[in-house]
Amino acid sequence: MAMSLAIIISLGWGGVTSYAYLTRDLTIEEKNIEIANISADYNSLENDFSALEKEIERRAIKLEERQKFLENSILGEDVNTDISNADIKPIPTTEAISNETSDTSFFDGWLGMDKVEVAEILTTRERREILLSRLKEMSDRQHQIAVNYLASLSAEQNHIENIISPTSLNTEKFLTVASKSKINAVGGPFLPSAGFEGVFTIGDGEIFDQIVNNQERLKIVINMLESFPAGEPAAKYYLSSRFGRRIDPIKKTWSNHYAVDLAGWPGTAIQATAPGKVVKAGWLGPYGRMIEIDHGNGFRTRYGHMKKLRVKKGDIVELGQKIGDMGKTGRVTDTHLHYEVWFNGKVIDPLPFIKAGKDVLEIQRRHKETSET
Repeated sequence: MAMSLAIIISLGWGGVTSYAYLTRDLTIEEKNIEIANISADYNSLENDFSALEKEIERRAIKLEERQKFLENSILGEDVNTDISNADIKPIPTTEAISNETSDTSFFDGWLGMDKVEVAEILTTRERREILLSRLKEMSDRQHQIAVNYLASLSAEQNHIENIISPTSLNTEKFLTVASKSKINAVGGPFLPSAGFEGVFTIGDGEIFDQIVNNQERLKIVINMLESFPAGEPAAKYYLSSRFGRRIDPIKKTWSNHYAVDLAGWPGTAIQATAPGKVVKAGWLGPYGRMIEIDHGNGFRTRYGHMKKLRVKKGDIVELGQKIGDMGKTGRVTDTHLHYEVWFNGKVIDPLPFIKAGKDVLEIQRRHKETSET
């Protein structure tokens, strides 16, 4: 009996220990699975957080680029705009973003939160998410400023278009001539620009690309206007004959007059209507003593019937410089200036140029002052 009892006890103890051993393995396995799941969740969370942080940094860098572009454009250009310096508020730097977990002062100014509110944010991830939302607000603000600036550029181009339209010219003709011009000395290494990538949406950088295009167009137009014959061709005069079809003053039959005649006293100062280079100076048949000036960008002017020439071929003249004296040389009936304007090889009525002169000179002066500052 004692032996049987010992055997029973041994078997019972063996069963208990075997069961405990087996259940311990099961428990360990379950814990291992649980640990693996937690580790996977942690890795996933860490990856999500890392991706979020990288995304914040990427967007902040792009916003910095846009900010610098807006500052350089709006504060460096002279366009009709209601945008003030206060509208262009600096955005946080990437360094500030990287230190955000420890530096709560950043939130004070940019997130509109005090330190107590910041302290209530439970996790670094939440701070990143809030920062991301604020960056979106900044992006929206930049976009609105960009919209206003683009409208200002368009208004400036429309203003120029309205001024020059009576001359039968327009900005598209300017751009066409400029694109074919071989006069301008330009060059340098080719550094392609990727443009403005989307920050929060694929297309939210398009308006900045539009600004770049409009800026370039406006620069070309302004450059073309530097050659626009905007000055007064004579110190004092009155219009004695218009451009176009007329009765010839000598033959008394219909003829074409591709100039305007500006009458005045003998010796009245004849002036260059734009800066340029004298390409002809001397006697030229019915023109009498005449001067032709190449102003660049396709513009040329001719001044005929002068009593005396004050410049010679090859001279560089400035706007308003005296180039001769009014006279009655060549085919004339009395003292006057025969004044022609040419653009891109075609003669154009000079009178609208004279009338538009004051406005064009104002545009030239304003942009010149801006470039100097």
